[in-house]
Amino acid sequence: MDDIFRELEEVTVEQYDHSDLPKWLADPVLEVARNPEAYQGKEYLVEILAAQVREYDVYAEAGCCKWAYDHEDIKRTLRWLEEER
Repeated sequence: MDDIFRELEEVTVEQYDHSDLPKWLADPVLEVARNPEAYQGKEYLVEILAAQVREYDVYAEAGCCKWAYDHEDIKRTLRWLEEER
């Protein structure tokens, strides 16, 4: 169970340090990753969030086809996590 939270933290740090994930988006994601007890029973949303962060691209909506996740996708999943708390 904690594996998905560890994975979320690792992918978030990687994307923040080496890609374009902004701090204002990384901070709330790391809050989720570092507080697994607060999100018990919502691991399916944490898995979605990890995939979105892994495939984050600041220009995901720039082309004719959506081929990655952007900040709106991540913010939406974060809202879902908070709504269901």
